[in-house]
Amino acid sequence: MVKYSIVETIDFIKSIAKNGGKRMKLFDKIPENFFSILVSKNKNIYIEALFVLGQAFDQEMSIPRENIIARLINNLEEQFNQEDFSEEDEANELKDNNVSSKAYFLLRKLKWAGWIEIEMQRDTFEENIILPNYSTKFIKLLYSIVNENQVEYNSYVYATYASLKLASIERDGTYNAIITAYNNTIQLINELKMLYNSLGRFHKNMCNQDNINDIINQHFFEYKEYSDEIIFPRFTRDSVPRYKAPIREMLNDILADSERLENTITVASKNRKYKTRDEAEEDILNKIRIVLEIYENIDLTMNQIEQKNTDYVRASVQRIQYLLTNDKELKGKLVNILKNSKKEKVLEKMEKQVNLLRQEFVNKDSIYIRNSNDKRKQGKPMALKEQKEIDEKNFYEFAKSLENLYSNKRINEFMEKNFQNKPFIQSKEIELKTTEDLILLILATIKADKSSKAFYYIEDSNEIINNNGYKIPNIKFIRRN
Repeated sequence: MVKYSIVETIDFIKSIAKNGGKRMKLFDKIPENFFSILVSKNKNIYIEALFVLGQAFDQEMSIPRENIIARLINNLEEQFNQEDFSEEDEANELKDNNVSSKAYFLLRKLKWAGWIEIEMQRDTFEENIILPNYSTKFIKLLYSIVNENQVEYNSYVYATYASLKLASIERDGTYNAIITAYNNTIQLINELKMLYNSLGRFHKNMCNQDNINDIINQHFFEYKEYSDEIIFPRFTRDSVPRYKAPIREMLNDILADSERLENTITVASKNRKYKTRDEAEEDILNKIRIVLEIYENIDLTMNQIEQKNTDYVRASVQRIQYLLTNDKELKGKLVNILKNSKKEKVLEKMEKQVNLLRQEFVNKDSIYIRNSNDKRKQGKPMALKEQKEIDEKNFYEFAKSLENLYSNKRINEFMEKNFQNKPFIQSKEIELKTTEDLILLILATIKADKSSKAFYYIEDSNEIINNNGYKIPNIKFIRRN
């Protein structure tokens, strides 16, 4: 079967619960009996049959029913001989107890549960088996879980870098590059979270093992394979540290190039998913901001994964060393006896051979323990770092870069809210409840200063006021006639 990403399948499961932006119930999209075969007595053979179907439909779009029956018998003959379908609700349909009858019964059960559908050929009226879209996705998910270490590695970081690099040359593709970068980055951060949790699962399984052979098998086979295929590439060929800076630089170049950004928004606005140009602009800028933020903070995530990996390797080696030496010591033998003390034979021998008594005593510390007061020595005071004042040029350039992250619509709505139909207002009257309000006020001032398209103009003031902890000039904003 083709190898798939678990994250992609989970995203599909989320998507089938939505329709036109309205959230639907899961069983509005899939049959009610869909999951029944996964909790039945013969669930294992049903899952194996689904994998056979998945392999078949990786090669062809639709397959004759007899071809599917032959594939099931060829791949699952031994399981058919071992499985007993007598407890199934539809077992009366099973005429014979041979392999062929069981294969036909299994196929009918999959059709009843909604995993497959039957389609008649127009010319021959033969029955073809087809897989609905939701079945294909769930089969991929089940296969990914069972064959976790065989999931193909996806180079999300390099794919993001490559798409943005190509868009820097062929600028007409900037919109597609931004969408690709966003989707790949979301997939990347989701898989990093799954990787972190998988390392925790390895650690937990190792701690619960008492058999040294099981620990060695997990560490040198399961974990090593997982590490080579999933962990190692994240720090080598698809290295985040290698591509992080170029990705951020190319995204900032898009924000800085107003002409290119406008062309990108124009291309995006032609997409039917956006109702207005402002909505397209807001979505594009939001996607760029999210990718920039993820790559700005991704080092912390990578460090956590690396530390988790180091902790597991160290704990695994220590656990192996402990079990190798502990069995030879008296302490290890006592521990082994106590672990098996619930068994009747062991308990009987302990009662005959071991006499245990509980002993207690009272001393001066049993009733009262005096607190010990240690004198603290005065340490050296920490030196304060000198902070350089931000000059007006740097502050203006910073504010200008923020302007790209906020649409004109948001700025106008902010100012209309504060004007409240007044002919003019001053800075001291504007509510600055959050840092974002301060940013919008700065952008509103810049917009009025450099453009005559704003519905207001400003009069500068040398008066400095304190508005909710922010020291700002008391600028007068006057509505245009």
